[in-house]
Parts: sequence; C-alpha cells; structure tokens
Amino acid sequence: MQAVILAGGEGWRLRPLTKNRPKALIPVGNHPLIDYCIEALLKAGIRDIIVVAGYRREQVIRHLNTLDHEVRVVVQEKQLGSAHALACAAPLIHETTLVLSGDNYVDAASIDKMGTEGNAIMVSGSLSPSHYGVVRVQDGIVTDFFEKPDEKGPCLVSSGLYLFTPEVISSIREADLPDLLIRMIADGIPVRAVRDGEWYDAIHAWDLLGQNRHLLQMNESVRSGTISRLVTISGRVSIGSGTTIGPGCCITGPVRIGDGITIGPNVVIGPDVSIGNRVTIEPFSVLENSIIMDDVRIGSHSRVVDSIIGEGAGIADHLSTITTEGVFPLGENEAKLLHRGTFGAIIGERVSLESSVVLKGCILGNNCRVQSGRRLEGVIPDGSQVI
Repeated sequence: MQAVILAGGEGWRLRPLTKNRPKALIPVGNHPLIDYCIEALLKAGIRDIIVVAGYRREQVIRHLNTLDHEVRVVVQEKQLGSAHALACAAPLIHETTLVLSGDNYVDAASIDKMGTEGNAIMVSGSLSPSHYGVVRVQDGIVTDFFEKPDEKGPCLVSSGLYLFTPEVISSIREADLPDLLIRMIADGIPVRAVRDGEWYDAIHAWDLLGQNRHLLQMNESVRSGTISRLVTISGRVSIGSGTTIGPGCCITGPVRIGDGITIGPNVVIGPDVSIGNRVTIEPFSVLENSIIMDDVRIGSHSRVVDSIIGEGAGIADHLSTITTEGVFPLGENEAKLLHRGTFGAIIGERVSLESSVVLKGCILGNNCRVQSGRRLEGVIPDGSQVI
C-alpha cells in the first residue's frame, strides 16, 4: 500500500511559530511532527511514502533528505487546499493509498485499522467539533459530512486519516478533502468509518502543549552528557550528548532534553517538558509543561509554565509566565478571527526579553524586543518594540 503525507499547508493558526517554518516541521517532543507520521507508516509496514510539500517546501525537502528512509516529494506550487495537494501526487499513485496530514500524530495501530480495501475515514468522538468535520455514520458507512459546524455536544469527527482508491484520487476536482468526501457520499461511493484510532491534532499553537504531553508518554530514559551527582531525576527522562546539568537540579519526567544543553544549578524541570538543542537555562529557574526550541537562553530565576519558546529566543532573568484562559485574534489583517485558548506564553523566534518581564496569556511575535519590567497580555505582532 502507498501513503501520501500532506505537508503543504501554511498553518496560520499556529502563528508566530509557522511564520518561518511549515507546521509539519514544528518540533514537538524534540522531533518534527512529520517524523512521527513517517515512523508510524514504517511501523505499519508501508514503505512507499509520498510527501506533498508546499509552504516553505525547501525546508521540508531538506529535512526529508536527512532521514534514513527515502521518501518521494511532490511540490504543490500553490496552496489551494488538501484535495488539490493530493491530486498533485496522483501521477505517482497506482494503488489504494493512505492519506494523512503531516502535522497530526497517528500511531501504527490506527493505520492498521484502516485496512487496505476501498475508501475509508478514521473518526473519533469529540465534545468540541467546531474545528473539525462532523461525520454521520450508519451501519459503519459515512452518510453525511459537515465541515466545522457551529453545533456543540458529543459528535463523531474526522481525524484527518483517509484511505482512497486510485479511481477516487484520479477523479479529484475539489480543492479540499471535505468537499471530495461530500461528493463521494452524494455519488453513492461507500466510505467506511473506522473508529477509535489514536491520533492527536494541534489546531492552535497552545494545542502543541497537549500534543507534547501525549508524545512524551513514549519517552525512553536514555542519559548522556555530564550530570552532577547532586541532581535528582525521577520518571522517564532522556538527556542528550554534550549536555551539562549542575548540582541541585530536580528533573521529573516525562522530560526530553536535547544535545549541547547547559543547565545551571538548582533548576527544576518537569513534568512534560521538551528542550531542544544548544539551550542554556540559568540557575534557580522552573520549567513545566513547556516546549523550548533550539538555541534558546533562559535567564536565572525564571518561571516558564504552559508555554512555548521559539528558536533563538534570548530571555533575561526573572521571566514569569502566568497561565490564563482568553480569546485571541488570529489571522491576517481584517480577516482575524477569535479563538479561545489557555496557556502562559507563546514566544516567537529570535525574541529578546529583558529582565523581570511578566507574560500572561501572551502571544509574542517573532523578532520582538521587550524592555525590562513590562507586563504583557494578548497578541503582540511580529517585530514589535515594547518600551
């Protein structure tokens, strides 16, 4: 069986994290999201893998070239939708094909459940269907499909994992996969509903924290580097090569720490923290339920909870994040829509924070500069200077 990974989307709802990289390459649990897709396919025995790249495709291609398993890449020149992306791969498809999103986590067991015959979609129960396609099912066959409805309450929703025959793929004239499904249902083409698979999607940037927690449950305790004998470690904690951890630190898993990290004395980390490569964390700081990307510096006496810190951010001492629920305007210019989320801070790439900054439910754009002593909430655009 073949598989097509759709990795061409822009992921605007995850801004600022996707301003300079595609959603499929966002590191969660210290690995790009697309790596989990490829790993699950290989575990399920699928070797013929096609990746459709579009937005910042050169980054996707460069990353795929570093992997042990060879995949074929198709370029979607214009991001016209998920069905259009699949149609771009149609010339390479010659048998029933599994289709999945490069930014969703799905496990090998779920892929096995899809089978190898006919057309199918994996569905799952949800109490918040407004961001998904709601599926109506009768006797195991999909009878109706509603994309992102306003209704609330328990529903079956699409997980973004599909199985299509070559005939269906070659007939695509729609822009998006939900429209393709609606036409298939109208034309009487049977679409099986496969239930109870394991998958995890991140709609907004703060959803990545839940995805990170889920993926860290599979963390293995592998330790390298130089660790002081006065460090307390419990749970599943992995520590990369070239990492130095000072005395008095307390690390509670699951935690994944990358390569070339410097962690000063008396730092508390975990649970549910992933730290990229070449990160410096200065003494007496606390990190919990957070994603720290590569080349970040966190000053002493900082408290980073329920937060994401983008690549290359430089943070002085006494940063404090405060978790809160709020409604945040996301989108471009006048088209901004309101989205509800709960988190401490989402910090973009190459942000510079001076000492004693407080971020309460704050999305801080890329390349922002914030002077000391400022307290910020809400969305701060890219390149802002807060004085």
